Amino acid sequence: MLLRNIWKDHKILIKYSTLAFVGSSVGWFYYQVKHTRHILENAFDTSVIRTMDHCVLKEDTFEEETLEIESILDRKSGFFQWTVDSLKFAYVRRLLSVAKDCNKYYRTKALNKLAKLKNLDNWHYALVANMIDPQSAVTLARTRNVDKRLFPEPPYRYHNYNKDQLINLMREFLMELYEKSEHPCIGYFLSKVFVFEHDCAHIVDHDSSALELSKFIQSEKEVLPMCLESLLHHCSIEKYSADIANMNGLPLLMEIYKRYPDDLSVTMKLCQILSYTSLNKQLLELFHISGWIGVLSEWCSHEDIHVSIPAARALANLDEDSSAQYSSNLYVLHPVNRTKQSQDIDVVFVHGLLGGVFFTWRQRTKDDVTIGLIGKRKYKPKETLSPDVDKQKPTKRKSAKEFIRDFTDKIIGEDYEVVWNDLPSNANEDCDGPFTCPLEKYDCDNFTDNYDFTYCWPKDWLGKDCKNIRIIGVNYDTNLSMWTPLCPTEKEKFTLNERSDIMSQMLLKCDIGKRPIVWVTHSMGGLIVKNILCKAYESDNKDLRNICLNTKGVVFYSTPHYGSKLANLSNAVSLVLWPSVEVQELRENCPKLQQIHDRFLKIAEEIPMKVITFVETKSTVVSAMKFNFLLVERNSGNPGIGEYFEIPLDHLGICKPENRFSFLYQKVLHLLKEVKEDISEEDQFSLFSFLW
Repeated sequence: MLLRNIWKDHKILIKYSTLAFVGSSVGWFYYQVKHTRHILENAFDTSVIRTMDHCVLKEDTFEEETLEIESILDRKSGFFQWTVDSLKFAYVRRLLSVAKDCNKYYRTKALNKLAKLKNLDNWHYALVANMIDPQSAVTLARTRNVDKRLFPEPPYRYHNYNKDQLINLMREFLMELYEKSEHPCIGYFLSKVFVFEHDCAHIVDHDSSALELSKFIQSEKEVLPMCLESLLHHCSIEKYSADIANMNGLPLLMEIYKRYPDDLSVTMKLCQILSYTSLNKQLLELFHISGWIGVLSEWCSHEDIHVSIPAARALANLDEDSSAQYSSNLYVLHPVNRTKQSQDIDVVFVHGLLGGVFFTWRQRTKDDVTIGLIGKRKYKPKETLSPDVDKQKPTKRKSAKEFIRDFTDKIIGEDYEVVWNDLPSNANEDCDGPFTCPLEKYDCDNFTDNYDFTYCWPKDWLGKDCKNIRIIGVNYDTNLSMWTPLCPTEKEKFTLNERSDIMSQMLLKCDIGKRPIVWVTHSMGGLIVKNILCKAYESDNKDLRNICLNTKGVVFYSTPHYGSKLANLSNAVSLVLWPSVEVQELRENCPKLQQIHDRFLKIAEEIPMKVITFVETKSTVVSAMKFNFLLVERNSGNPGIGEYFEIPLDHLGICKPENRFSFLYQKVLHLLKEVKEDISEEDQFSLFSFLW
């Protein structure tokens, strides 16, 4: 009754008060929306940017302009959540607009903001993914920890195909590829695998073995990997590298990946195929629409380096903002993502005879047994104990970190040094450590061997311990015998001069020579690098000559400067083995090797460079011949210049440090830091001279 009387007495007042409250609320909401829209529209003034392509905006300015809008977008207020989501999407669209229309600096900043944006709905991500242009997609793919939902989902083109249809589709694609390129290796593969009793036209020279082989190949899992091997060999030849993409084969490869996403062997082959195909930047659009950009971005974080490194190379080649081009024989080991900092030094790793980027530069384990030149040991980085053994050890052992910590607590106030692993047994007078490090700097977290194992220590260690460097691994095929079957399409280059010329051109394409260089070589790789430096020094090509002039250091791991006795084969043995040109050029006291080394010594006198040499003192077990052999003797491994160390290891183990506290690794790291310090001092001196 009381409320009814109040309503009758103050009916008009309540009515107007309610209207005033509603009106003010609407007005306040309108003001907030209008103010937010004003911020969005003025966050990026693209008209000004178009007229200032060559100006440089300070980084703090960009941050201040977007700070207010980002704080608004991060708010969640229940009733207004839908408004915030809309504003977020509008902000994303503005970032995409800037990424398309602005210069490189603004484009990179906008895409970095987009990569860090969180809390979008899935349908927003799907819509944004379809709005991103191919170049922006590559930039995002090379950004660390980017959200994979920013990349479009691969189209479903062959998902309705059964096993037989997919195999026939692959067969037809290979036949079209063969008709276009006339690559005899594909024709030979087709005649050996896809042969049926009613289809004898593909049998080469009426070879009945092809028909017998086809009867054993019944399953999709057997045929498709063999097809991928054939495609991998085809696109590894540079003149054929674009054929698969130009013939619309990328969607077919995507379908194979969808069917075998957990098959590491298939993934590795697909990644290598895409890596070879990426040499052609004009194929970026095909990579984007087929969905491979997002997959390559995910592969860059793969635990297996046979996948992560080729994926990083593919994205680097497709990036139009990058001038460097990495051919099929080069791998960018660090950095794999785009970075704000510029690299100060290029570190180039070159392996030796029968080596490889993913084999030569592994970490060495304590129980490692080198089996020699005819095979490769399968490493087991983590050895697990059986349940019975675990039961026999109820007490927990102290870790290395806990042991060192307890030890240092007892000796506080006293100075102690920790000695590196793999110390040399002998050295020359020019040697300079470090052989030890202070105890307080000894990082016990990385001391354990098995749980810090790496299959590529340049990639996993150097990039962390020495900042702002670019690490490149050179990969090339070698043979011990000429009996090895070769591809008949192109002539293989065997001689030291031919390999040096090809490698020099590949290095020029990835901008080697534009900044200081440190070479790290093993065995025959040191001979190739010396020859590259000699030919570059005598060249009239300015870019090629800079490769030599900018060399600041060379590391030799057991390089036979004067040849090896193992290559001294008798005439009878040579007739049977038919040694390759690589082996013939490694003969002891070869005049050609002597000439290259004499020229290198003269260059090292004129161009200041640090030279570090490690030489083996233990014999290598050659399993095929059942004997031990010292591949590089002391007199051949000693270049007569720089620091010289004799290491109690064999030929294949000398380039594989036991851990990050190995002298073999720390000496290389110390060299890089010295070169960086010298470069910094030179820059300061140049600046001082200019100001003076």
